[in-house]
Amino acid sequence: MTSSSPSAFGLHDQVVLVTGAGSGIGQAAAVAFADAGARVALAGRRLEYLEETRKLMPDPDDALVLRCDVDREADVAALVDAVAERFGRLDAAFNNAGTFGRFGPLHEDDDENFDLVVGTNLRGLWRCMRHQVARMLESGGGSIVNCASVAAHLGHAKSPLYSATKHAVIGLSKSAALQYAGSGIRVNVVSPGSTDTGMLRSLYESADALEARSHRAPLKRLGTPAEVANAAVWLASPLSGYVTGQTLLVDGGVTAGSS
Repeated sequence: MTSSSPSAFGLHDQVVLVTGAGSGIGQAAAVAFADAGARVALAGRRLEYLEETRKLMPDPDDALVLRCDVDREADVAALVDAVAERFGRLDAAFNNAGTFGRFGPLHEDDDENFDLVVGTNLRGLWRCMRHQVARMLESGGGSIVNCASVAAHLGHAKSPLYSATKHAVIGLSKSAALQYAGSGIRVNVVSPGSTDTGMLRSLYESADALEARSHRAPLKRLGTPAEVANAAVWLASPLSGYVTGQTLLVDGGVTAGSS
């Protein structure tokens, strides 16, 4: 996070939960929130990855690390309860946990892949939001930022399921924003384009193929996890206090049109 004053974001001592915090965008967001003065809870399926994120925090001892599979109701309920027990409340959440699933033709897909992609990207996010909103209602409001994708605004030839779930993230977020606006809870979405993460790199067999992908954006490069994280921090912060039900694209200009 590049800021001359962490307090400028109005997040000092705010309690923020980040899912999928063990790597990539989630890791960058957790560090960015902490750099902005927030107290951060790190959630993910692999504790060893979360511990690596914790080491990057300005005050590692203050970070809360919790294992959570967002597609398990008991995990999500225990996660939000643990955050409230440790910090006393929940002010903001960045729901970043997600998966591409298995790529391939739709007619060759199966229920196992459907359950994985929909269970993580949609049902898991829905579970997180249910418990987060309930806690925020107790304390008079909060801010939720959900991570979608550029695939929420375009089709995705290699993974129709991934695109479908990310479209659904936007619909769910807009609807929740309307439901809870009167309760002081804002809900917004950040939609990353091609971002230089380990998950993206795993999809390409060579550096040349990844380089070709980077030039699809008008800015002629991949985004960085920190650039997406900065957008999420702004959306979660009081600086965006009059913003709800909106999607901020961080895609290098891909959805602006053909260049």
